[in-house]
Amino acid sequence: MTASVFLTTMYGSLGQGLLFAPVAIGVFLSLRIMKRPDLTIEGTFAFGAVIAMTMLNGGAHFMHTLIVAPLGGAAAGLTTALIHTKLKIDAIISGLLVTLALFSINLYVMGGATISAPIDRFIFSPVRAHLLTFEMPPFQALLWSYIIVGAIVLAFVVAILFFVYSTAFGLSIRSTGDNEHMSRSNGVNTDSRKIAAFIIANTIIGLSGALVAQQQSGANINTGTGVLIIGLASLVIGEIVTPKNGGMLTKLLFMALGSIMYQTCVALVIVSGLLHPDWTRLLTAVFALTALCAPKIRELPAVVSALTAQYISKLRQPRNSKEEAEVQA
Repeated sequence: MTASVFLTTMYGSLGQGLLFAPVAIGVFLSLRIMKRPDLTIEGTFAFGAVIAMTMLNGGAHFMHTLIVAPLGGAAAGLTTALIHTKLKIDAIISGLLVTLALFSINLYVMGGATISAPIDRFIFSPVRAHLLTFEMPPFQALLWSYIIVGAIVLAFVVAILFFVYSTAFGLSIRSTGDNEHMSRSNGVNTDSRKIAAFIIANTIIGLSGALVAQQQSGANINTGTGVLIIGLASLVIGEIVTPKNGGMLTKLLFMALGSIMYQTCVALVIVSGLLHPDWTRLLTAVFALTALCAPKIRELPAVVSALTAQYISKLRQPRNSKEEAEVQA
């Protein structure tokens, strides 16, 4: 791997990681803050991508897609939350039902199995055009446009989430996830907090879907497949590197860092030629499994040390009287 290929890979994975960072944060908000896995994520991501590409194909401004796509994600999250809280259906089943319904909705919105739009209407186009004025190579300008847009959107998302979860309402959402019964006994309407949590998480995931669709120059019916695993792997990697005493802002930033680290690892493995791109999802599953097992792997030396000490202590124990008599005889 040459230096230029390495730098290009790092730039590309950095931009990809920033664009997927809201997915990792959304998984964190549902799985760690609310302690409820939300399987609506894949459907919401695809829904945001389909909305964005359909609007751009119809001539809409890219800023409009950054408003409507998150609203579509919020609607999906609201639907899942209402099924879960009002109909008392398990959160996992609720998410599966909404994701299944979104499959047909996406087909209807696109009018087919795939959709694209002119590249000059994408959010990255004006940034790329501005970078070209500095005589930057076209491909490098494209990669840097991903990085710049991703960083700006991520900073906006993190700032809004930090503000929301620092308010009394946000703290009540966090307390509902930590101890629902205690929160209810203190007068908190836990159902409304669950609904808000689902809406917030799916809103930013819909936004991520809109951005990634423009980065990939289109959307199709399979867009979103595997996004949940990508978000989960990024989440666990982010948790591994997050300081133990970190606050909400620190956790949000390190979730984004986990997304960047995950995308970098995948890109380097593929570019190095060790794995064909067709095996990307298998690699994703392996990374996710390794990340999930990381806490156990880190505890392994301590477990081995404890077992060794226990075995040595047994060897040093004095023999009982019967064994001593047999030895003397």
